[in-house]
Amino acid sequence: MAISNNATALFSPNAINVFYFTDHKSDTTHLKQKELFGKELFNDKTLSKNYTMACASCHIKDLAFTDGEKTFNSRQVRNSPTLTYAAYQQSFFMDARTGSLEGQIVGVADNHNEFNLPMDSIVNRVKKNPKYKRLLASLYGSKKLDFNIRHAIASYIRKLSPFNSKFDNNINKKENTLTNQEKKGFNLFMGKAVCATCHFPPLFNGTVPPNFMDTELELIGVPEKNDTINAVISTDPGRYNIFQTKERKGFFKTPTVRNIGKTAPYMHNGVYKNLEAVLDFYNRGGGKGIGIYEEYQTLPFDELNLTKEEQNMIIAFMKTLTDQ
Repeated sequence: MAISNNATALFSPNAINVFYFTDHKSDTTHLKQKELFGKELFNDKTLSKNYTMACASCHIKDLAFTDGEKTFNSRQVRNSPTLTYAAYQQSFFMDARTGSLEGQIVGVADNHNEFNLPMDSIVNRVKKNPKYKRLLASLYGSKKLDFNIRHAIASYIRKLSPFNSKFDNNINKKENTLTNQEKKGFNLFMGKAVCATCHFPPLFNGTVPPNFMDTELELIGVPEKNDTINAVISTDPGRYNIFQTKERKGFFKTPTVRNIGKTAPYMHNGVYKNLEAVLDFYNRGGGKGIGIYEEYQTLPFDELNLTKEEQNMIIAFMKTLTDQ
């Protein structure tokens, strides 16, 4: 089930069952060792064709597993999303083109601007490492090596969700440190600013409670440049690439707001350098508010009429979602 049977509070670390979001729910034997094995693979550059890139190249721990760039080394077309809480979704990549973390790793392997090395070649490189070969044998029985390598990395990513932010600790009564500004920001986030209509607590992403069976995609009209006078929509067609239908053009997955204080720049193309610019975009009514008209825009066209003080309150609250 999505909600764990042993959950004590909605914002507790074990409230949402992470294995509900994988097709391989029962593969939890030797899990700690698999997570450690996955961490080594996550940081290993031998998994890429030219021995120059690891998962950690684009997903840096100190930046909540992002890279701080608009797009990685200008080679990628999209901003590197956080891997924290990434496991709590029903679809992966910004256009939701895969259905599991294990499947996403195949996409990274095949991407010419990322690993550019098919999984069978990655398997051969992993097998050449005596330690890795021994771990595959002891943890997985040396069967289904392709999947098991991906499963180990995915297992490491699934543990990157500590639910120990200032906000979590306060709502779970472990501390009493929220300021009035942060509390007001939470109420605005949930109310007047309608942020929570897309970023659902407790995950603050687009995975829809209470059943958590679907992860939403939205068309909000993100511009190509930070321009409110002559704005044009981003040239990235998003979900359109999968279905080739106009009804999905410009749609992208709703990301988590957790750790947002560390994951600048923002939006799928990294167009906004800071949270102030993001709040201004939404306050204007999204793309429509800056002159971009998209027939299927899912964001309400209304201006939010948030004052600068209220916008700062929301930002203050969102920063309380930074893990400790």
